Amino acid sequence: MKKWLNQRDRSSGFTLVELLVVLVVVGLLIGLVLPSLNRARESGRSAFCKNNLRQLTVGIMVYANDNDDYLPWPGRINRNKLPDWVFGGYQPVKPITPKEWKKADFALHAESGSVFSYVTGLPRVLPYSKDYTNSFAVYRCPGTGELGRARRVTYSMNACLDPDFPPVTTRGVQHNAIENPTQKLLLVDELPETSDDAGFEPASVGGNSQFTTHNQRVNVSFVDGHCETLRGKRVADIQSNKDNFLRTYFDPFYP
Repeated sequence: MKKWLNQRDRSSGFTLVELLVVLVVVGLLIGLVLPSLNRARESGRSAFCKNNLRQLTVGIMVYANDNDDYLPWPGRINRNKLPDWVFGGYQPVKPITPKEWKKADFALHAESGSVFSYVTGLPRVLPYSKDYTNSFAVYRCPGTGELGRARRVTYSMNACLDPDFPPVTTRGVQHNAIENPTQKLLLVDELPETSDDAGFEPASVGGNSQFTTHNQRVNVSFVDGHCETLRGKRVADIQSNKDNFLRTYFDPFYP
């Protein structure tokens, strides 16, 4: 009987080789499943981000309707003119570190911008103060992490709609004067690393602004009011100015 029990104990246990095989199989399964989970998580962030863009775009359209059809201004670094859609802006030392985040003028300020009440239903906060600490999730992509929270605003408006970009007039751009509005960008999901102000300058026009990607796609809105998710290749073509895409997507008066 004792001999039989010993044989049974030995046959019912795992050998080291068998244990290693099981661990390898589990590791392979995790490797297969994790990318799918990450993609699903990023898809959720993208959907949330796109909803934010829709809300902001609707607010901008209503603002224009109340202001003789003139769109708000993208703004420049800490310029803070009344039509600027967001106030603040800061040119940080590179590379950006958490020490930079803590500076009083690092964050952008949605509550003083011209469209704030149209987006949130809350009163606009004027006079402007860089000491405000309010943060509004609708102005920030959920995929931008701690740096995005420090910026407070990570969506940016097409900088070519600003009076600083000729031939835009001193009052800005009227919505009904824009050529091919279904293809002209209004807002983009910008990386917080490059969103020093709330205006997006495409790379080939002197800026260094970069898009935030969700599964190699970028969320944007257009001046006709619709939102899209652009493929990464299309975005790369725009940034490299392939087929004159910079003017096609950014210049409000380019047919």
